[in-house]
Amino acid sequence: MAIVAEILLEDHALPLVGLANSIPSGEIAVSDSVPLEDDRYLLTVSVDDESRDAFEREVDAQSEVVDTAEVGQTADGWFYQVTVDSGAELFASHDPEEFEGVLLDATVTGDGVRESKVFSDFEAFSTLRDRCEVHDIPFELLTIASDPENPGERDTFGLTERQHTALSLAFSRGYYDSPRGVTTQELADELGISAPSASDLLRRAERQLISQLFGSKRHLNGLTA
Repeated sequence: MAIVAEILLEDHALPLVGLANSIPSGEIAVSDSVPLEDDRYLLTVSVDDESRDAFEREVDAQSEVVDTAEVGQTADGWFYQVTVDSGAELFASHDPEEFEGVLLDATVTGDGVRESKVFSDFEAFSTLRDRCEVHDIPFELLTIASDPENPGERDTFGLTERQHTALSLAFSRGYYDSPRGVTTQELADELGISAPSASDLLRRAERQLISQLFGSKRHLNGLTA
């Protein structure tokens, strides 16, 4: 089952984050990334009308920017091609040969890079998360759901809103890391419930996810019979 995940790579050292901080909108949309020689990448980016002047004034002052060329204006804003030679760790963590993720969209903000990706399954998603950890890139899960065909009205694997919120929070806070980045009590405090209630909420949510991935007990018993 394919899943759609929205993630935030919160690192001010990532490419163009400083530039995003210097323009009125605070956002730079990234529509394409092409690897070049010498660890450089050609990015196709866009900004809105209000941010155009600031972008053009500040872009060449960014240490990671090698070259910039204006492409032109569309209804979506002003498009540019920007060549960067830093942020190699970001691109290494997103090696397309290492995981089955397809980029839907990416936005550079003053906090880092926010991405929406379609993954073939949880294993592919976990591969990206693990590679970000190896390359010391902070990884925060913002949302995760199934149905990439309807991103506005996505099924959330049968989870209730409270279960989805609890799992997302637990994942983003490192509850499932080893060692854990947060305790059950700390999660419970953020959710505004008791620790036993938080534990039960997560357990029921995990059970629901497992049932979605592997099917019913009857199906599993048939496989092992």
